[in-house]
Amino acid sequence: MKNDALIIDDLHHKYDKRECSNWILNEINLKIENGELLGLLGPSGCGKTTLLRLIAGFEYPSKGRISLNDLENVIFGLKNKKDRSRVDYLLNVVGLDSFIGRYPHELSGGQKQRLAIARALAPGTNFILLDEPFCSLDMHVKLKLRSELPNILKGCNASGLMVTHDPEEAMSICDKVAVMNEGKIHQIDTPINLLNNPKTLFVSSFILGNNIINLQKNGNSYMSCLGEINSSGALQNANIKSMSIAPKFISIKRSESGNANVISKEFLGEFLIYKVTINGNILRVRTDINNLLNNGDKCSLSINKNSYYFLYPGAHKVYI
Repeated sequence: MKNDALIIDDLHHKYDKRECSNWILNEINLKIENGELLGLLGPSGCGKTTLLRLIAGFEYPSKGRISLNDLENVIFGLKNKKDRSRVDYLLNVVGLDSFIGRYPHELSGGQKQRLAIARALAPGTNFILLDEPFCSLDMHVKLKLRSELPNILKGCNASGLMVTHDPEEAMSICDKVAVMNEGKIHQIDTPINLLNNPKTLFVSSFILGNNIINLQKNGNSYMSCLGEINSSGALQNANIKSMSIAPKFISIKRSESGNANVISKEFLGEFLIYKVTINGNILRVRTDINNLLNNGDKCSLSINKNSYYFLYPGAHKVYI
C-alpha cells in the first residue's frame, strides 16, 4: 500500500478573523499518494493559491491539519553543496545537461521552467508545488514541457500538486484532479471519472464545458428549452432541477419557424461553435464546419440521438 505524500484534513481558512467573515477555504480534505501528480483546478479566485500558500507554510490555517512528508528538505535546500551527482542527474532528467555553461539570461522560457523544476527537486525533495507552471510559455513549448512533467517526477520518485485554471492542462497529465470553486472542493477523481460522472453542476460545466438548463416537472417527465426530457422511470419521483448537456449533443439547423437565434460563432478546429439564445437561455452548440449559419439567423435545436445528458441533483446519466 502506498504512503501518502500529503494529507489535508478538514482545512478551513480566512484572512479576516472576525466570526462573521466568510471562509476562503471550507472543509478541504485531500490526499496525494507518493508518486502521484494531483491537479488543483478551478477558476480565478476560487482559493487555489491560498491553499498552495498554506501547504508551503507561508500562511497558517485557521482550522484543520496539513501533513507533508519530508518538509525539512523542501525548506532548507541542498545540504552538501559539493555533491553534484544529484544535480547532474536532474539536469539530465529535465534535458538541460548540455546547457550547464549557460547563464540564466541565455535560457529560453521553457528551459527556465525546466531549471526551476530541477532546482526544486535538487535537495532530494519528494514533493513539489507547481503554481500555473506553464502559463507564460508559448503553445508549442507548453505542450512539450507539460507532457514531460509526469516523467520528470517519476524519474525522481516525487509527488506533486499542480495548480491550474485550465481544465485541459489538468486532465491531460494529472493522475487525479481536485475541482474547486468558491473555497470548496466539488470532486476529486481521475480524469476519466470526472468526464463520465461529474458529481455537481459546476464540475459538469467547468470540466466538460456542458450547457446547464433548468427543468420544469410535467407529469412523469420534465420540460426544457430543448423540449421534453425523458427522466427514465427510476427518476420520476426524484426532485430533478437541472440538466447538463454537451454542445456536441445538440443539433442546429436554420429554420424560419425556429424559436432560437444565433448570436455568435467561432471556429474550433474541425468544428463550429454557435452561441444561441432560446427561451431566455444561452446555449453553446457544436456542429460541422459545413453547417454555416450567420449571426441573427433563426434556427431550431434538438438533442441528438445516441447521446446522453446528466440530471441534477444526483448526477444521473441518461442515454438517448
